Amino acid sequence: MCRIFYIFILLPIFLISQIEKEVPLGSEKAPSYVKNQYDHVIVSGEFSEKLKSRNGKMFLYEMIGNDDYLLDSVNISAGKFSFKKRLFYAGVYRIAFNNSNNSLDFVINPSEINKSQSLFIKLNNFRIKKDYEIPNSKDNDVKKSYAAKEESINSKIKLIRKSQKSRDEKIREMKTLQNELFQYGLLLDSQFPGTYYGMIISNMQSPYNTISHLYFNDIDFSDACIIRSSLLPNRIQTYIQNFNDYSNNKFGFHDAVDVVMEYAKQNDKVAEFCMYNMLDGFYNTGQTQKKNDPIWNDLCDYIMNEYIFGEGCGDDIEPSDLLKERASQFKNLQVGNIPPNIITKDLNGVDINLEYTCSKNNYTVLLFWASHCNHCMAEMPGFANWYSQNSEGVEIIAISLDGQKKKWETTVKDNNFNWVNICQFKVYKSPICLDYKIKKTPSIFVLNNKMEIVAKPKSTHQLRSFLLSN
Repeated sequence: MCRIFYIFILLPIFLISQIEKEVPLGSEKAPSYVKNQYDHVIVSGEFSEKLKSRNGKMFLYEMIGNDDYLLDSVNISAGKFSFKKRLFYAGVYRIAFNNSNNSLDFVINPSEINKSQSLFIKLNNFRIKKDYEIPNSKDNDVKKSYAAKEESINSKIKLIRKSQKSRDEKIREMKTLQNELFQYGLLLDSQFPGTYYGMIISNMQSPYNTISHLYFNDIDFSDACIIRSSLLPNRIQTYIQNFNDYSNNKFGFHDAVDVVMEYAKQNDKVAEFCMYNMLDGFYNTGQTQKKNDPIWNDLCDYIMNEYIFGEGCGDDIEPSDLLKERASQFKNLQVGNIPPNIITKDLNGVDINLEYTCSKNNYTVLLFWASHCNHCMAEMPGFANWYSQNSEGVEIIAISLDGQKKKWETTVKDNNFNWVNICQFKVYKSPICLDYKIKKTPSIFVLNNKMEIVAKPKSTHQLRSFLLSN
């Protein structure tokens, strides 16, 4: 069985509310990292005077795990920007200049913020992460050094993956590089003791990597600030991969989930984070695998029934209504249920309403694709030709994940994709893709005339077989 899990997607900022045992900052500067710490901070900055045309827009995001969630945006005036003072918890944040592809991750640690309650960022390049300074911040010194090392390590790992070496050789060399990065993180943490980011990177590997019941003992799950980093998704993913014991125990994955939740329940917000993290991860693993394995849907049901909608956490955790609402979205994407409606305009400016379209056809197919997806472009032209002769009672709504309008329109025209074509030009962050939790292309949903999901083929070949047999 494949045990490669999809990188987990995490909870957005609006789930992070009041936290138990929070430690408000007084007038004195905290000497070291303190868990659950917060303060009001002004994030501001400026471009170097050497740079011309320094106007535009700056966006501010909070990082929750590996995902960013927009907090604010401001116009840049004379090369300077300043966001409104707001409450920040210790963690990783992000600014982006004009678009999300030009971004810089940084750390806010309230313990090192000065009395003016401000964090200043000097930008010396229009590609903002290439050359920047954050004065008087040991946390950001650590972050910057670690990011440079991580980029170097990842470049070497890419070369190993492309090499002609054996699988065992590749794995051995990649593990050596990953351990080199971890050791560098330990070194930075010892050089800059007490920093938030030093704490994060020094815990990226467990000191008990081979001992299941001790694996998480080094992490303080009562500190909700750990969810503002990639620490938990990395550690949870590794734990479930290494200790599921599925070959000997058909409930091995379930047991692994229970272990994670036993630790996570020390803090309600961390517990909610882990519930959604694993739910989203298992769902996406099922979506991205080539074969349909029921174990992933079963695990999603287990988390929802045992922890979110059931009483698996006992009196220790009461999942928020928002978490329950978000978990319900997974149920809506399972076979037999009704997914979110889609109301938008197509390539020709025609109004599209998915519910109405379904009611007028035996089957309506949602086909998520992209012009840069090799699998899509290998399958779809042939399927389009077949569909042109077998379209009775079937409507195709092709939702592109392209970012460039011209390339999308040209691809549609050149390949005779004569069906309903939609694109929101935000790639995987388009509203429709977020609603349908799309993490790969192609992704396919087949709906009946009641808008119920009746099939989720893995390819257009499987889709064609379904339509021919139904």
